[in-house]
Amino acid sequence: GLYFMERVKLILIMGVPASGKTEVAKSVIKQIKAVYLDNNFIADSFFPHTRVDKEYRKIRQSIYESLYRITSENLKLGNSVVLDVPHVTHMKDKNWQFEICKLANNANAELKIIRCYCSEEILKKRIIERGEERDNWKLTNWDEFLKKEPILVEIPFDHIDINTEENTEENIKKILEYLSS
Repeated sequence: GLYFMERVKLILIMGVPASGKTEVAKSVIKQIKAVYLDNNFIADSFFPHTRVDKEYRKIRQSIYESLYRITSENLKLGNSVVLDVPHVTHMKDKNWQFEICKLANNANAELKIIRCYCSEEILKKRIIERGEERDNWKLTNWDEFLKKEPILVEIPFDHIDINTEENTEENIKKILEYLSS
């Protein structure tokens, strides 16, 4: 059966692109009752090939606002939400930190953060292997990409770190323990 969570939760599964978030998120979602949301579902509808051009930058904020609105409505209805979103640059923004806490608090939900990470070498290998056009900029500007989106960005909240190079089953066990703590 499904793993039972007493309180509604806003679960951020974060990390740089190709850090293994989606695999972790999809494994977790099979164990808990929650809504699964990924920013790419919205972004790809408008910009399937890029995340750096001017047009994307113009509506990026609106994409996130839509995602958070859907999240908020679900939390208020009593649905826990798993957000499979990088949130690396967001973590450095004090205003965003305040807003994400407010989003959880307004719905009486508990904020849980799971950071997925892997070595730089594995990250690059995964990005190359997935062959997404939107990753071209990252590969061409590797150092700038890692500076903008550090693999281990500082997280000013209680969180758990998951090395996605390690055993998935063990990682999921760790995550479920964290979600119930």
